[in-house]
Amino acid sequence: MMQARREEGIAHHEGVSNTTSIANNPHVVFIHLDLGIGGAESLVLNLAKATLHPDHDRRHHREDGGELSQDESHADLGDGGDESSTSFGCVSIYTTHCSPSHCYDEVRPPSGRLSSCVRVRGSWIPRDLGFVGGTALCSAVRMLYLTWRARGENPNADVFVIDVLPTGVPYLAGYCNVFAGVIFYCHFPDKLLTRDTVNGEAAANDDGGEKKDMSRLVICSRRLRRMYRWAMDYVEEWSMSYSDLILVNSNFTRGEVRRVFPSLFPSSEELDGTVDMGRNADKVKVLYPSIESSLAKQRKIRNGMDSNNKSEVDDNDVTFEELFTGPIVSLNRFERKKNVALLLRAYGLLIERATEVGGTAIHDLPPLIIAGGYDPINVENVEHLAELRALGDDILARYHLPRSTVCPPSRSGAAVDDILGGITRGPSIAFLPSISNERRSQLLSGASVWCYTPHREHFGIVPLEAMDAGVPVVAINSGGPMETIIDGMTGYLVDYFPNDDARGENPTVTGFANAIHKLLSDRYHSRVMGQRGRERVNEAFGIETFRRQWWQLLRKAQDLGMRRHNIGCTSYPSLGWSMVRALGDMCWVILFVLLCTWTLNRIV
Repeated sequence: MMQARREEGIAHHEGVSNTTSIANNPHVVFIHLDLGIGGAESLVLNLAKATLHPDHDRRHHREDGGELSQDESHADLGDGGDESSTSFGCVSIYTTHCSPSHCYDEVRPPSGRLSSCVRVRGSWIPRDLGFVGGTALCSAVRMLYLTWRARGENPNADVFVIDVLPTGVPYLAGYCNVFAGVIFYCHFPDKLLTRDTVNGEAAANDDGGEKKDMSRLVICSRRLRRMYRWAMDYVEEWSMSYSDLILVNSNFTRGEVRRVFPSLFPSSEELDGTVDMGRNADKVKVLYPSIESSLAKQRKIRNGMDSNNKSEVDDNDVTFEELFTGPIVSLNRFERKKNVALLLRAYGLLIERATEVGGTAIHDLPPLIIAGGYDPINVENVEHLAELRALGDDILARYHLPRSTVCPPSRSGAAVDDILGGITRGPSIAFLPSISNERRSQLLSGASVWCYTPHREHFGIVPLEAMDAGVPVVAINSGGPMETIIDGMTGYLVDYFPNDDARGENPTVTGFANAIHKLLSDRYHSRVMGQRGRERVNEAFGIETFRRQWWQLLRKAQDLGMRRHNIGCTSYPSLGWSMVRALGDMCWVILFVLLCTWTLNRIV
């Protein structure tokens, strides 16, 4: 079997332009650690749907409940049209965790569009080592195990797509030297996502250095942790280098990858042609996440292609009179790096200004809804929701307003209906953890302003969804939103200032409050912004553009995988001494760090 696949690859490699064999129904295996709710998960599912035939949701189950075979999938297809629009494949999604109560509808059993494609493996592997920590180490082990299972169960896969952590990439492209292409999607370097940083910047409460007043125990602990992180960061860069293609979600992320992992990019000599580029060829490509725009859905309805989505389009196509009586909305996971506290403080400033104006101003201020992904087994989610509610209650108490409300998923629908229906009016704060897709669509169609607070966000899919719904967005002027939002055209970008000024005021909070007030007080300008946002999403981030670019990258990855396989990986470092040395160094450092950490905890 392997010899036959090898001969097939050689025949393709020697052919002039035999792209049909590459694009003809590839089997793509996605490997993702935790299939919950978030931007990374949304991207993986969009990649899977872009790989499948558009009618997969109506045909993905046989009568016996199994998946369609490739031949069955071809049954109702015709020829002609754009190759990327007629090409399709089959997918498998491997993960260590997928909870039916905390996942997207597409993978929720039994009726989810992609539920039959999900394979849960390695759920028994711990997420950390208890009081010792070791979350990054456990994640690396989980990813390696998941990759091993995916490879073993899919020996004839055409492309493997790994995201979040690249630990499994050397196993596929080096040790196994698989015939398939190996793609690593880097949402953001894990090196820049440690607890001492916020999306690559040093955290305000920890500069990572050593001070004179620190005890020797603390200094020793920090040094051990830096050694541990050095080992994990080294493995991350080394693992990524084995990818046939590395995809990133924005030019901002690409710049961060270049900054922290320069070895992944060609040197000046390689670019000048004085030396062979080999494995250092520029293989880091930008593939923006996407959504199916409302304008695209309307075109489908006009063409009679997607009558099932007609009600969804009608819901989103609300009048602007309805649009600007709705709430101020934020949608993020309940994590500290999402910086949602900024919006709460800005809302408090709006309440203060409305109180000073007097009259009906306070009653005209829309409610604030803070929704997002929430996993009860995630400690940070639980803690941060409590922190945000305490801050919200403190702000409301200053102006003698009722406390904030936290609506569980079972009651979030009633809360959304009350707010959008005008039953709940005036300033109030509601927290909606783990809302359904239906309630998410309600918020998108009924919001007056959408706020996006993360600083240095890698990309941010939520602003696209808001712009597509015709809702202007207020976001931080950094990271991915700088590439999606046009300041003053589709929303406002607010400069970020990490610290308060001399008067105890934060210019970022003031800027957010000013931008929200401007949108609420000028309905005509907001209407124009909303329409421009829809047009921008359709043109630059629509699903058609995404699918076309994805299929080009799939073909390229398959071609690169064939070449690597046929030449025996000679342009890559030998996995003899290279892997032994790297893994040996990592294991010794990690064992030493764990032993010292355990000893220190025993002493304390």
